[in-house]
Amino acid sequence: MLEQLNDALTGLYVVERELGRGGMATVWLARDLRHERAVALKVLEPGLAGSVGADRFVREVRLTARLRHPNILPILDSGVIPAHGVPLPWYTMAYIPGESLRARLGRDRQLPVGEALRITEMVASALDAAHRAGIVHRDVKPENILLADGHVYVVDFGIAKAVADTSADHLTSTGLAIGTPAYMSPEQAAAGIVDARTDQYSLGCVLYELLTGEPPFTGATVQAVVARRFAEAARPIRPVRPAVPLAVEGAVLRALERVPADRFESVAAFADALGATATAATPALTPGPRRRLPLLLAAMLAATVLGAFLVWRRDASPRPAAVDPQVLALYQRGVQGYNRRTPEGARDAVAAYSAALRRDSSYAPAWSGLAQMYVQANRRQFAIPGVTWDSMLRLAVSANDRAIALDPGSADSWVTRSTVARAIDPTDERGPLQAARRAVELDSSSAPAWHALAISLLDSGDPDAAMATWHQCTSRNPAFTQCLAFLALSFYWRRQYDSAAFWVDSALAIDPNYLLGRTTAGDIEIERGNFPKAIAAFEAARRLTSDVEAVNALAGRAKVEARAGETTRARATLREVDSLAAGYVPLQAHLAVYVAQAHAAVGERDQATAWLEQYSPREDLHFQLHLRCDPGLDLLRNEARFRALLSASPAHRC
Repeated sequence: MLEQLNDALTGLYVVERELGRGGMATVWLARDLRHERAVALKVLEPGLAGSVGADRFVREVRLTARLRHPNILPILDSGVIPAHGVPLPWYTMAYIPGESLRARLGRDRQLPVGEALRITEMVASALDAAHRAGIVHRDVKPENILLADGHVYVVDFGIAKAVADTSADHLTSTGLAIGTPAYMSPEQAAAGIVDARTDQYSLGCVLYELLTGEPPFTGATVQAVVARRFAEAARPIRPVRPAVPLAVEGAVLRALERVPADRFESVAAFADALGATATAATPALTPGPRRRLPLLLAAMLAATVLGAFLVWRRDASPRPAAVDPQVLALYQRGVQGYNRRTPEGARDAVAAYSAALRRDSSYAPAWSGLAQMYVQANRRQFAIPGVTWDSMLRLAVSANDRAIALDPGSADSWVTRSTVARAIDPTDERGPLQAARRAVELDSSSAPAWHALAISLLDSGDPDAAMATWHQCTSRNPAFTQCLAFLALSFYWRRQYDSAAFWVDSALAIDPNYLLGRTTAGDIEIERGNFPKAIAAFEAARRLTSDVEAVNALAGRAKVEARAGETTRARATLREVDSLAAGYVPLQAHLAVYVAQAHAAVGERDQATAWLEQYSPREDLHFQLHLRCDPGLDLLRNEARFRALLSASPAHRC
């Protein structure tokens, strides 16, 4: 090949040696005879000539030639040479005697925070220029970032996509995703529609690796990497590297959100979020007022010392006494029963928690779990042997008080305090909110604590803060299905149904038997017009449960049938729903809402409103949230009787 190149390019270039080889092309060092300069000559592999690979290569030349930016290597020249009777395209770029970011990571694994931010900002600047020109790179990774004399260059637009060129959305005949799995966005991995936010995700992966030493998602196979990206959120950075500022961690995790709409609006906004910290971390590289430097360095030093102090405190504190393995096993069985949200699960949970406490009455988590279970059973009118329905909340208060007395520093006990307070007075957000904040203060790594705080924020009328808090929850524990499902509900109430479907699918991927996930999926698919899938979701929910939750699922089926135009069948299903629902006294909030939705869907608006009017207390914050936000009640919003149900001073936004 060296001989062929020199023969074909005689008088233009002298090709000296091979610099590197990829799957699509080889890069050679050459001397430009006309301008007396060194250049990098990139030539398509002969085996790809005349194939889709050649189309990709020519596409790279065309797209890169449109870009002008100091962090993008410009195209200097291009052409075609004959090779075995087939045209072989080539182009030249400036030769940069440096190394790839991958080579740098091979030596150091992790980069200093300031340097990592500086590199990221330069790459972001290059990508922003490409995006403004309508070009998405689609393969941002350390191999395609060059470092030379303190400068950074983005190279290899080989699979780039011109946003306006929809005919070239997929460069393979099968429509398979193209890119590098460890840095590929979820939408790119699913061979879906990509835009500039996919480059933002990939750049977030690169910065994550620069700071932690590995990409956010790894695995033994490509399939494993892609599966983890869909099932999990990226893990927080600071537990691995405490020196990373909190603002940087937050910006990276936002860039790595699974739903594109949850990322920054642009790669430039991502860079801006990193900018202030970069100034603090690398004052010599980013000019700024020198008088601020001592304070900034002092703050960073204080954070590092504080992190070390907290580690010392954790190691120096007394170790908790070993828990009886049988007590722990019973407690875990109780948690599993609670999470099933079914009558059978409730009875199993109460029995397991009670058995654990008979073995060790000082085990605070079991008292806390028992209190949570009594609240759930009261709210859903689950029958518990030996316990009357009207005594459940008193028992919950007593059990929670016992848990806090035994371990006042337990976040779990304060999560339960928030749940119990909400059940005792569903019209007052202050008690639950205070308890939830206390839980997060005690243990900021606790997903249940963040979940409790998010619910309280939602009830208090701050849905934006609630959604941000649920994102915090998923970052602490990507497998915590309650947070995933409530994120889905949040998007559902905002009428963002595709995003809602993404999050509920994530919950069901972790636990296919999660009841709330099934019913939420059913509601979402109704609004997306996918009625067979909605029916399947509600039928799955009915098979998972009984009692009031089964009635709710049946009401969901009636709603699907009505929305699908099967009015006669919907009315027949609804007669069964009405008969079953009448047996639950007092009426539970969700039952009132679901039955009302079904009646509204078949056009029976008076009956729908009558079911809502039966619920008490009307000022219940969660009930009011359904009235104001639930898409299933949109058909009633112009009805005077329905508007009369809304609280006089609405606190809720959706």
